[in-house]
Amino acid sequence: MSAWRSAVVVGLVAGIVGCREQITTAGRCPSLCPRTNIELADTLLAMADSADTSVRGFVLTREASFLLLSTLDSLKGRALIRFSALDTIWFPATAETAYVGGIDSVRIALQVEQRDTAVKQLKLLVYRLPASFDTGATYASIQPWFADSTLLDTVPIGDSVVEGDTIGVRIATGLLIPPGDSDVLSLGLAIAAASPTALTVGSGNLSTSAPVLEYFVHARTPLDTVTKETSVEPIVSLFVMSPPPAQPPPGVLAIGGIPSARATLRLSLPKVVVDSESIVRATLLFNITGAAGGFARDSFYLLAEPVVRDYGVKSVLWPDSTVSGKVLIHQGQTGPVELDLAPILRFWGTTTGDSTPRLVVVRAYPEGSILGAVNFDSRSAGATGPALRVTYVKPYTFGVP
Repeated sequence: MSAWRSAVVVGLVAGIVGCREQITTAGRCPSLCPRTNIELADTLLAMADSADTSVRGFVLTREASFLLLSTLDSLKGRALIRFSALDTIWFPATAETAYVGGIDSVRIALQVEQRDTAVKQLKLLVYRLPASFDTGATYASIQPWFADSTLLDTVPIGDSVVEGDTIGVRIATGLLIPPGDSDVLSLGLAIAAASPTALTVGSGNLSTSAPVLEYFVHARTPLDTVTKETSVEPIVSLFVMSPPPAQPPPGVLAIGGIPSARATLRLSLPKVVVDSESIVRATLLFNITGAAGGFARDSFYLLAEPVVRDYGVKSVLWPDSTVSGKVLIHQGQTGPVELDLAPILRFWGTTTGDSTPRLVVVRAYPEGSILGAVNFDSRSAGATGPALRVTYVKPYTFGVP
């Protein structure tokens, strides 16, 4: 128990003793005093009689805030982007309408989200893709698109480029839109470096900076001396990876990653805990299986939130962030994890929370913006499965016995 909680308990006990000594004071004892001193209880609840499960697919790769480019031995990733159509007409200062006569050059602008600056000779590879590529493509199925014949440019990324910087790729030879593509351009992105590494750039989802395609065009004759710069953003931006993400195996609670996974725990709380006077502490104990994944030296939160409407994987979570618990996880972390559930148990003791299911969802935060992931033993693992440690004030009655 922390020092401030000890002080609170001592203060309460002192107040009760003082109250019992002033039994003749109006409005005080004996009717307003507990019959006994306040008692704390500490219990460890195994989750064997509860239920837990884990499901992947809450935030998909096409919904993530980043595009993953990776050559790591454990994870390969490439990005696929379909830009909106180029506007083929515009209205210059003259009264006559101008039509695009030719594309002089194209510039692609990408914002760096994460990179490993220790890896040198990083290069961005830009490929031309079919305009209407399959958004359900896999890493294996896209390999024919990433060939020497479709390579548009290879752009060095300097060691000084850090998170938040913009990479500008100018293709001086120009990109002519083939007939029948409705002026739609699709690009594939990959990386190469002196050693295996990973890079993420903004996808345009979840308030991140989108890839931007800037066209430098000139008008048709007789206005072929008129030029214009016009920008378009993606209508589709996603990435594919290998190995592909899989549903968590039996006996494992998976949280995080992309597509993101969430764990759901249904708690079976003894009546004495539910009816307690106050929850002093409630800690959910997890045991990590393997090690937490993600970028090197990266970190993310595990966020626990109560369910207010139980609809399975589409359950509605309580929107108030104060009624939640979280703990910071570091990439490569192993061993036990302690997640604070006291705000949730206190919420369940209120008029609003009393009728809600004893159901908690644990997810990664910020979900859809990180590669960080972690696996835990489920309740089927027995002694290494989840457990809940609760410290609470035992119920008491008022008045002189």
